[in-house]
Amino acid sequence: MHDASTATSVPAMKKPSLKRKKEPTPQEFAASPALRRKKEPKRKKEPKRKKEPTPQQLAAAPAPKQKAGRGGALGKPFGKLAGLRGRTRIVVYALLAVVVLLLAFQLRGGADDKQQVREALATYEKASDRKNYQQLCDDLLASSYVRQTAGSGLPCEVALRTALEDVRNPELEVLSVTVDGDSAKARVRGSAAGQVPGEADYTLVREDDAWKILPPRADSSAAP
Repeated sequence: MHDASTATSVPAMKKPSLKRKKEPTPQEFAASPALRRKKEPKRKKEPKRKKEPTPQQLAAAPAPKQKAGRGGALGKPFGKLAGLRGRTRIVVYALLAVVVLLLAFQLRGGADDKQQVREALATYEKASDRKNYQQLCDDLLASSYVRQTAGSGLPCEVALRTALEDVRNPELEVLSVTVDGDSAKARVRGSAAGQVPGEADYTLVREDDAWKILPPRADSSAAP
């Protein structure tokens, strides 16, 4: 048996209060700044509105630059061509190649070619006056003419020496030039000392990016 006097006394546990906490009255809430700060939600700052430009500012502002790209006015046709497939694409590209070739021929027959034809005839006149048969055969006369003289049994230089030996002070005046691709026609008035002036048509052909001359017949008064 335990002695009641020696037993340790156990403190009694305090029961929790079931009484509800008193809510503050509206007057107390209004009078207490701490309660107001706790209950009131924080207001969000409104974003600043962008100021609209005036009509004067819009008129003075430079126009925005447009980026050049494949979607531009020049890029649209090429974009359509890139979208073609199969046989249609081959036909379209073949037609474009033909157009490019035609334009190239037209450009080759322009003012530059006419000037080159005139310069070739001027050089031909000077070489004939100096009796420079080597230059005539190698640089100025068409290869078909050189082969023709060689086929007759005489080298080109010998044939020209025979034809031009008695010609003095030859002069060629180019009246007109027409160019058709790699061929050209020149209307020429020719004269020489002791000969009656006359007109003849010279034919020129393009060889190795240079205009070579086919002289008219030897009985023509325009031929040196």
